[in-house]
Amino acid sequence: MKKTAIRTTILFVLLALLFAQLLPAVELRVRNVARFKGVRDNQITGFGLVVGLKGTGDRKTTIFTGQAITNMLKRFGIAEGAGDINVRNVAAVMVTAILPPFAKKGDKIDVLVSSMGDAKSLDGGVLLQTVLKGIDENIYATAQGALSTGGGESSVSGISATRGKQTVGRVPEGALVEREVPVTFVDDKNNVYLQLQTSDFTTASRIAEVINQQFWAQSGEIANAVDANTIRIKVPFDFQNNAVEFIAAVEGLYVEVEERSEKLVINERTGTVVMGADIAIDTCAVAHGNYNVTINVTKQISQPNPFSPGASALLYNDSSVKVEGGGNQLVALPQGASVIDLISALNVLGASPQDIISIIQAIKAAGALHGEIEIM
Repeated sequence: MKKTAIRTTILFVLLALLFAQLLPAVELRVRNVARFKGVRDNQITGFGLVVGLKGTGDRKTTIFTGQAITNMLKRFGIAEGAGDINVRNVAAVMVTAILPPFAKKGDKIDVLVSSMGDAKSLDGGVLLQTVLKGIDENIYATAQGALSTGGGESSVSGISATRGKQTVGRVPEGALVEREVPVTFVDDKNNVYLQLQTSDFTTASRIAEVINQQFWAQSGEIANAVDANTIRIKVPFDFQNNAVEFIAAVEGLYVEVEERSEKLVINERTGTVVMGADIAIDTCAVAHGNYNVTINVTKQISQPNPFSPGASALLYNDSSVKVEGGGNQLVALPQGASVIDLISALNVLGASPQDIISIIQAIKAAGALHGEIEIM
């Protein structure tokens, strides 16, 4: 009986290790995966003028720029007609910023400045004082300062790329907060709500369990998962006069989160591809230009040792990828290859980012790529 029990235990350990490899997990602090309801950023926007441009501003045909200049000059007691103003050194822009929670009067925040007209470049310009309003039409900040555009081009391995759009710039710490946004994170029943950055029932349940283990009240559990995104937490009696200390303690707790690698992000403008390392691919064949991609997936059965109590056959997928390029070059990938192996092979054959993106999109369109593609 002892031998049977030992064999059964070993079998369960091996299965546990197998599932651990299939579902990798990492321990993160609660603050890294969730935020408290009510603690949020706010968007603010304004219309302004950028001056000091070297003849790269809006042309005379941009009517609203002339009107804005006229209105600005009137504020300084200068009544000049818009038709007599040369606006080539001035550009009309939209100014946007993110107002963080708990921002106080006098705090400085970054602003993003974007051309509205036909200006060629904002490089070297200065943003005039611009009021930034929220969705409620109240003024929350004022922005002013020299722009940093980060414009220019670079060339690496024969591939030319623009480092930044010169019609878009930033003013670091260019806005001063003028109005505070009230933040309420504890309701009238002394409840706080955690909201996950990525909705997941398993993570929500684990967070509630970790909180209950750390803060067990006399009345029982204080946290419960309302849904896949929200955990309701009753602030314990000892912390009701100091909710900040309680929230800080909750944010510092560690929770086990399963790694997610099923998303693939593509930026077609820059040729950038970012993905999880183990996105699965099924049987398919792709012909693109001088490249031929063949992916074969076969079903394999792993048989347990004879007379193993409680053991059964395990069915799994075994895949192989073959990539052929110009000049009859061939790269054969090992069994169990993933999307990252495919891209590495295409890089070896000298495929351009656009070729790689086209091949990935074709595989996804055929339903052979098990992952979500996001186009930027």
